[in-house]
Amino acid sequence: MPGEMPAHGIQLDMDVFHAFRDDRPKEEKWELIDGVPVMMPPPSLVHQYIADNLFALLNERLRSAVPTWRAVTEICLLLAGDKKYNPEPDVTVIDKAVQLDQIYATKFHFVAEVLSPNDKPKVLTAKLAYYQAHESCMAILFVRQDKVEARLYLRDRKWKPLTLSKATNRIDLPGIGDIGSLNDIYLDTPLFTS
Repeated sequence: MPGEMPAHGIQLDMDVFHAFRDDRPKEEKWELIDGVPVMMPPPSLVHQYIADNLFALLNERLRSAVPTWRAVTEICLLLAGDKKYNPEPDVTVIDKAVQLDQIYATKFHFVAEVLSPNDKPKVLTAKLAYYQAHESCMAILFVRQDKVEARLYLRDRKWKPLTLSKATNRIDLPGIGDIGSLNDIYLDTPLFTS
């Protein structure tokens, strides 16, 4: 029945997941990860500040470096052939040209997730594998919200993670360039150092 909570660990196809999610209260955020619906916890203010800072840094850089791309927040990904994944990264770089009624990104170049202490490692591992599997994706950034730290995965490094743990570490993305320091991402949060 639409709107009912699915049994723990049950596999859903995309149509059933969308019917379920669309019937849930709007304040709930659901993603389909490896066929399993996952309810995401409400974001903290620090989480929102980090995502907003990334969004601003990316769009500022994209205006001159790649004017045909744009960073967006909280857009679901639904790629051709997807049957088990409908994630909603915190920040995604997509092609600027979109259709008037488009509600999902159908191609992406970069994604960022602001990690919550409640994130399950299994879900993060599945998301990472999903993002890496798409040829258009060049970089993935997982940012901690409880301490100054991020993991940057780059396609041209065969997805071997770079751990950034100093406020002065720069974030240089393939095809985009240097968007700023790790400290810039933490602007206006308790983790920012002046």
